[in-house]
Amino acid sequence: MRPDPLKSGPGAAAAAPGHEHEGVRPGHRLLRVPGVTALLALIASMLVIRLATLGSYPLMDTSEARYGEIARVMLTTGNLVTPQEIPGTPFWAKPPLYAWLSVASMRLLGTNEFALRLPSFLCALGVLALCASWSYSLGSRRTWSERTGAVLLAMAMLSTSVLFFVSAGAVMTDPSLALCTTWMLAAFHHAAIRGSRAPIWRFGFFVAAGLGMLAKGPVILLYVGAPVAIWTLWQRRLGWVWSALPWLTGTLLAGLICVPWYVLAEARTPGFLQYFLLGEHVMRFLKPGWGGDLYGTAHAEPLGTIWLYLAGALGTSTLLAAAAALGSARGWMRAGPRRFAIEPEHALLLLASLVPVVFFSFAGNIIWTYVLPVLAPLAVLVADFLVPRIEHVARRRFAVLGTLVAAAMLLGIAVFTWVPRHVAVHSSAGLVAQWRESTRSAPGVLVYLGRKAPASLRFYSDGAVQAIPDLARAMQGSDRASDGYLALAPDRIDEIRRYAAAQLPALAVSAIGANSDLALLRIHRVGPAGPP
Repeated sequence: MRPDPLKSGPGAAAAAPGHEHEGVRPGHRLLRVPGVTALLALIASMLVIRLATLGSYPLMDTSEARYGEIARVMLTTGNLVTPQEIPGTPFWAKPPLYAWLSVASMRLLGTNEFALRLPSFLCALGVLALCASWSYSLGSRRTWSERTGAVLLAMAMLSTSVLFFVSAGAVMTDPSLALCTTWMLAAFHHAAIRGSRAPIWRFGFFVAAGLGMLAKGPVILLYVGAPVAIWTLWQRRLGWVWSALPWLTGTLLAGLICVPWYVLAEARTPGFLQYFLLGEHVMRFLKPGWGGDLYGTAHAEPLGTIWLYLAGALGTSTLLAAAAALGSARGWMRAGPRRFAIEPEHALLLLASLVPVVFFSFAGNIIWTYVLPVLAPLAVLVADFLVPRIEHVARRRFAVLGTLVAAAMLLGIAVFTWVPRHVAVHSSAGLVAQWRESTRSAPGVLVYLGRKAPASLRFYSDGAVQAIPDLARAMQGSDRASDGYLALAPDRIDEIRRYAAAQLPALAVSAIGANSDLALLRIHRVGPAGPP
């Protein structure tokens, strides 16, 4: 086996972790780690809360319901190549990995919110496991207690961060991307920095790359490729990196995983590659307010907004990250730039945390989920810095634990109180339930007045809703049937009543239900039918 460059230097060949506790049973040794009980309880609580609430509230418009509906359509049509938001209309904005995972889950558990969100939760578990492995392998000079404490603190930071917690229970593309980026970065650390020959790292790097291309596309090169390339040049280890990973066979493996789908997708729906590669990966970031978005509007934000998103994504852990940054800055000032050295493994963590954020600082269109893949390396980096400095100082431990407990309490309160109310007013699940209940005694077709029905309306009606943009045509169906049901924006209710009174006096309009986005009306006959 080739020597590990990080273990060949002076003082780097310390005894295997755990020597300071020889003869101590593993369970007792774990309990000796300062704060371990609180951290384990915190991590377990967040995971249990997240798992228990996966199916407790409906899909919310627009993004989550859209991805849920795409998965439902894929399941019902059997078309696993072309994601479709509406049958017959391809959805080019994202590759299909999230939909494949959701389809597999729904085949096992049925078409429901729990099944749709479960893949995101499993991806989050994978990220936590990778972070644990990554964190534990850092720094051969650390004691077993410090290693274990850093692992638990990193996992606690992640599980209590706002964006990680939210994404672990939402139907979206980002959790699978975060799993792939974390796997790639951890694999590079183990294989190229620590010298591991394990296939899960050497070949896993390329498996994760191929899956990442199916999760969200070439953007994975920004999250992983750029930090790895900069690290290699910075550390002057091009030759070592080339020999540590099977680049030729690995690249072929990654291509075998992702290229067939891209070829099939373009063959089935010509124009996909141009829109997805050029539009979604170039124009979206370089052109503020990009008008070529086929599935909504570009999220134009002031330059640098991504840093606010990062702070919001971390939640109270922003304080821990700030403390680590301040401590590093003090160390740099005390030692001076020439004497202050950063370990290669920490350099990778730093680059993986900062390079994507710096890039998005200059991007014209961003959303807060873009920072999800950087949370894992950032948590590992911050935890590795803090643990040696708080392990034997009780007040510092209490401050860190208090910060994390506060985050957990706020997230717990939100998921049981604010989230259900917020989601309910931005989802059509309740209105569809009212429509189904009404059709038991008064059957009728559900029509949406507009060009495209909200995704949650399509999902919960199993695709039964008809979208009709023209008011006359939408009302015409009710004139010929015993009953009809019309979903529309609440501010158009008076327009419907006036139209019915003037043009279709034989029809009565009654409100069944409404939320902040939609109203549901029942249109039924009260007089003789109009002329055919």
